Amino acid sequence: MDRYAIVFDVGGTSIKAAVVRENGAIVEGATETFPSRGKEDRDTLLAHFYGLIAGRVEVLERLGEGRPFEVIGIGYAFPSPFDYDNGICYIQGQQKYDALYGTDMRAAMKERNAADPAVSRVLAADAPIVFDNDAALFAAGELYYGHAKKYHRSLCITIGTGTGSSFIDEQGIVKGKELWNDPFLDSNIDDYISQRGILRLAEAYGLGKDGAVKPIADAARAGIADARDVFARFGRMFGEMLAPYVDEFKPEAVIVGGNIARSADLFLGETREALIGRGIASPRVPAFETAEDTSASAFAGALALVQEFIRRPR
Repeated sequence: MDRYAIVFDVGGTSIKAAVVRENGAIVEGATETFPSRGKEDRDTLLAHFYGLIAGRVEVLERLGEGRPFEVIGIGYAFPSPFDYDNGICYIQGQQKYDALYGTDMRAAMKERNAADPAVSRVLAADAPIVFDNDAALFAAGELYYGHAKKYHRSLCITIGTGTGSSFIDEQGIVKGKELWNDPFLDSNIDDYISQRGILRLAEAYGLGKDGAVKPIADAARAGIADARDVFARFGRMFGEMLAPYVDEFKPEAVIVGGNIARSADLFLGETREALIGRGIASPRVPAFETAEDTSASAFAGALALVQEFIRRPR
């Protein structure tokens, strides 16, 4: 019998859903992107999240053409703050998922799974529903399958609606070490090394009024000076933020993922220069790697989390 995990990469603007085989291969035709609906009310959000689970089961039924299969677990890459061990969302004031504050997501999804015969009949009896930081799962995927494999020490940063981070050393992913809420300028890192950080810079040039970064990036690549300056300033700011972590942790590489990584060519040069300007000697400036598919890494990390949970002694 074929066995799969259903996995999700939950972002502030979109949710990517996929199905992975036990060997880590993504099932072709089962990956889709959906709007996050992150500003909706609690009931609407819970119905949306459950609909995504049921939708992956329907896809498996269709692709399998009647062959039996089993879902061994469901894994979520979810932004923080979140009680990952207990499945409780504590996001608030980030313009996403505020209505889920205090919600036991694991219990809510288990209840809905049990009530839907189409889903419950294909779930393994002990199928876990597990959560971890989206950046941590991205880092796990990069460590086992991606860029971080070739380095002893890496700092993984995801830049999207917020800032995700994971530190990797010789023993693997460093637990409990994140930087999103660390002080930076007049607030914290999350406020500046993020989509809203870029849009704040763009506002000074009359750009970004639609709340989107991509048109600014398109304009920068077209040679529009103001747009190019937005990303240059962002790159310098990113370097200033990274400097103390590079100095202390001494990563060989910084691996950048998230939606803003698609514009990395527009700002990473300035980031390197900013690190040197903040006293990081040129030989100690880490290599910068850009993840080709942030979600694919997160999916691989989510599968590993499901499998780890299954292996735990009961």
